[in-house]
Amino acid sequence: MSQKKEQKAQAAARVQLFRDAASFRKVERIPHLSAAVTWKIFDAGHTLDEAMTDFKVMEECNRHFLDTYPVDAMLDIGIRNQFNVTEAFGPGGYYYYTPDVVGIKDHAHCTLETLEEYQEDPLKYTWTKVLPKKYGEDWAKKDKAVWKKTFKEYMDYTMFILHMGGVTKEYGLPSMAPNNPMSGAIQFGIEELEANLLGIRQLSVAMRRGPEILDRFIERWDREHIDPIIEKVMKSDGPNYKYCFDASVMMLAQNIMSTAQFERFYWPSLKRLLDAYAAKGMNVRVFCEGSIARFTDYFKDYPKGVLTFHLEQDDPFEIREKLPNVCIMGGMTTEMLANASPEECVAYTKRLCDELGAEGGFIFSENKMLSYRNDAKAENMAAVCKFLNEYRL
Repeated sequence: MSQKKEQKAQAAARVQLFRDAASFRKVERIPHLSAAVTWKIFDAGHTLDEAMTDFKVMEECNRHFLDTYPVDAMLDIGIRNQFNVTEAFGPGGYYYYTPDVVGIKDHAHCTLETLEEYQEDPLKYTWTKVLPKKYGEDWAKKDKAVWKKTFKEYMDYTMFILHMGGVTKEYGLPSMAPNNPMSGAIQFGIEELEANLLGIRQLSVAMRRGPEILDRFIERWDREHIDPIIEKVMKSDGPNYKYCFDASVMMLAQNIMSTAQFERFYWPSLKRLLDAYAAKGMNVRVFCEGSIARFTDYFKDYPKGVLTFHLEQDDPFEIREKLPNVCIMGGMTTEMLANASPEECVAYTKRLCDELGAEGGFIFSENKMLSYRNDAKAENMAAVCKFLNEYRL
């Protein structure tokens, strides 16, 4: 068998492994989705500023990770947080980094009063309101040379994304879901409001003082962004076995909501989408950032094989008890990877596999995106990866 055929076969076998686990079919071993992001940079001996401004260094860091830690799939293939494009355009970006930390500044593109203006013409609003505010006096100084440089960097970044897709194929790693790699997971209106348009503080106030405006925004957002996805799903032939999951969803806004607010602003859109995937027997990976424990009752009626919850702060054993129909992903805490011994990490990994995955329904991963130098010890990561590859249920 040629090397490329062998790599393709390995990726296909891993897709099947993820699919079987997510569908509660008994698996021989537990699959491992790595949630390591910028921790890979430190582990390879580089700093954030070195890797996030140089594609060659970032590729080196990812290859080092894959050579050292034999995982089955990666949440990030080295394409997050590259600053080449934003730095080409000049200062004023929301994301920032130091040699050891990458972060995002709280920001809001709109106010409650300007949301509808934004929706009428997002491009015009961005050009006339967002960018001048973001860059201040520098906005007027963006000449043709800056735009050409930025466009070149953007194209280089696009080619890097495609290149890194090829790198993961070399290691026999499958793709996670058929979402656009430039936009990531499916984005709901309420998440866009929290992440970009209003921010956490304004959204918290708006849910009490301007709920009708939010209703109109979400209704239109669904027509433009969610309805086309649902239509495409309903026309599909069902699961797409080129990928480990049929879709990825990231939930964060629920953390600032009461139950009544969740029912009004989040659940209707989410339910319509999940119902479509359920109707086609497809599986959705939901990254439950923060906690989902308060809202588990909403998901209890979906059949097994539809939902995979990647847990962050929630106890996986408690969520399994509340939602025996949902595949659990996660389990390994950054606290343990950072502070425990290799033997303790392996013992806990075995418990997760035995108690959550003996009959399917469990995928091992870290509970948070490993981002900082002290999020994990290399010896702990190596011990866990070795165990997962060798342990048979």
